[in-house]
Amino acid sequence: MLDEDEEFLRDCSIQLFSEDGCMSAYDNYPASELSEAILVFTEDGIENLRYVIDERRAAGDAPPKPTAEDRRPKS
Repeated sequence: MLDEDEEFLRDCSIQLFSEDGCMSAYDNYPASELSEAILVFTEDGIENLRYVIDERRAAGDAPPKPTAEDRRPKS
């Protein structure tokens, strides 16, 4: 959706909190230390994530955007 590297997005999302529209969801209840969190974003959260990405790009602290070739499944 944002055409960015997944690791870069994960790194950018660390700066966001629930009040910024970034939350963790779990696939089972109750969550335990073995549960893996899935990051979810509200619409505002996506906008805040875009802002963080833009700021990191402006500071020169971002990888190049992946190309269509990078997103093609490997055979």
